[in-house]
Amino acid sequence: MIIRVFRATIREGRTADFKRMVEEQSIPWMEQADGMLGCFPGEPLPGSPREFVMVSLWRDVDALREFAGSSWDTPVVTPDEAPLVEKMSAHHYTRFSEAQMPGMPGDEA
Repeated sequence: MIIRVFRATIREGRTADFKRMVEEQSIPWMEQADGMLGCFPGEPLPGSPREFVMVSLWRDVDALREFAGSSWDTPVVTPDEAPLVEKMSAHHYTRFSEAQMPGMPGDEA
């Protein structure tokens, strides 16, 4: 399983527009993708910066690549969302139980 953590800082005054687009466009777009196991959108707490997060779970890298294209490891937004985004990032992780634990870099045990 691949865990994708997408973070986006939204332009001043555009957070409501971005949230609406995520609800109306991004989530339905992701939910139709083969191999997408779930998504968890998050919005900033009151008084926090304008940063949103989307954690999504994918069957494997191939499923994520099918959804996001050859640059699967970079952030993806819809064309309508792009002008609202000031900066964005995407990070990827493998679930512990599926990673080779013994002998991983930094494993001192």
